[in-house]
Amino acid sequence: MNKMICYDNKEIFFNNCPACDYANHEYEISCGMAYENNLFTLSQDWELPIAGFMVISPKKHIENFNELTKLERDEMFDIVNKTINILKQNKVCDRFNVLWEEKEGRHFHAWIVPRHKWMSEKFGNITKNLNSIFNYALNNLKTEENFIEISRVSNLVKTELNKKAIN
Repeated sequence: MNKMICYDNKEIFFNNCPACDYANHEYEISCGMAYENNLFTLSQDWELPIAGFMVISPKKHIENFNELTKLERDEMFDIVNKTINILKQNKVCDRFNVLWEEKEGRHFHAWIVPRHKWMSEKFGNITKNLNSIFNYALNNLKTEENFIEISRVSNLVKTELNKKAIN
């Protein structure tokens, strides 16, 4: 059994691959899954307490972007696009970075990283300083007030994406 610490300091236990276990509903994060279909899961980033910082992962275990089928890539981009539109329309953030994470032996996923004003004010070039921003978030944003905002934003995305899935 492996362990990681969630953005709100709760311990999450998983067997082999945290993304596969999450897709199989073997554990939950505090604000829950924002969206799920037969191919992907979308949720608040598990570890970083930044409101609107979403992670999209395929349900099948793959390590590389090019292992996705065309249908899966199209669906992934559609979910990313809808999520960013929801976050923009609800004034969570105006700009985003989308980053693909491929690590040997790890589950492929993409980050939807909001470019909040505080990031550029404190760190300048956001893309160049992502590690510093992530460390800052881990050390300074684990507050009850921020957890409430993370939950609010995650629930907003969940509500809006599930409305769109129905229509």
